Amino acid sequence: MEAEVDFGEVMIRLRGELVECLFCLRMSYSGKAVHRAFASGGQEAFIEGQAHAFTVLGGVPAGKVKYDNLKAAVARCSGSPGTRRD
Repeated sequence: MEAEVDFGEVMIRLRGELVECLFCLRMSYSGKAVHRAFASGGQEAFIEGQAHAFTVLGGVPAGKVKYDNLKAAVARCSGSPGTRRD
C-alpha cells in the first residue's frame, strides 16, 4: 500500500479564525483519505497530521509515502522560502 501527503489551502472558520491550511493523506489504491485543518502549515501540523492519519487508518502504509509539494511544506516548516535555519 502506498499513500500521498499534501498540504492544500482552503478557507474555513476554525474556532472563530479563518484557516488557510489543510493536511491530506490519501491512500493511492483505495482512495481512502484523511483530512485535517490546521491554523498554520508549520512543522507541528505536518507531523501531527501524519500521526492523526496513521491513527485513523490503523497504522503506517506498508509501501511508500509520497510527499506532494514537499518544497512548499518545507518552506512553511522552516520559515519563508530561501530562509535557512541551522
